[in-house]
Amino acid sequence: MIKRINKILKEVVNIYQEKALLSKLSITNQHLIAEIRDKKLTYLTNKKLVNITSTCNAIKEANLPGIFIEAGCALGGSSILISKLKSKERPFLIYDVFGIIPPPTEDDTKDVHDRYKTITQGKSKGIKGDKYYGYEDNLYEIVKINLHNFEIDRKSESIYLIKGLLQDTMKIEEKVAFAHIDVDWYEPVKTCLERIFPNLVIGGSIILDDYHDWGGCRKATDEFLTKIAGEYILDDSFGSMKITKIVV
Repeated sequence: MIKRINKILKEVVNIYQEKALLSKLSITNQHLIAEIRDKKLTYLTNKKLVNITSTCNAIKEANLPGIFIEAGCALGGSSILISKLKSKERPFLIYDVFGIIPPPTEDDTKDVHDRYKTITQGKSKGIKGDKYYGYEDNLYEIVKINLHNFEIDRKSESIYLIKGLLQDTMKIEEKVAFAHIDVDWYEPVKTCLERIFPNLVIGGSIILDDYHDWGGCRKATDEFLTKIAGEYILDDSFGSMKITKIVV
């Protein structure tokens, strides 16, 4: 009974915290987040969506150069948000396998392997009972349609969907201003950090959605951070982990 009460109280507190955070955004951004969630296009909490929004807005206000990146887009909810927040001229690269998530490796933790087993057994559930996006045969087309439904023109707005394993497809040569990494497991997170951070501009940020959710992501991140001590500041107050570069 006590555990149940504590759980309910925690949920109530989270609701009020999310409302307070959302209220700090513009009405336009609030409505955009609400529409994305109403259409069941993202697994991200309001707090995480606010974090993406405020970070992208800060980068825009600071006039930082560099491309935007998302690794792991699921149904495209956060891709829609980022697309609407960036300028049309700023390139936005969206990486995904657009299918069932690749298997974890021996570097991943038990929770990751258990989760993958659930997925491969066909037992994973989608948002509010919907079909799990990884089971869709035409996820690439679904994401394209979802972007189009929000009046996003990929060609004129410099938005690129890049299909395949990150280890094969992610080759970053441009400066990077912002990256949202939502790829769950150790190896893809490690790949993203190693290839994105060296190109991140001072003041630019990387948000790791799964840092507090999956051990593989946390392990890869912690190992990488030990190699770049003094080059960054961290902020996990929104439920995800944000790395902001402070020196070259």
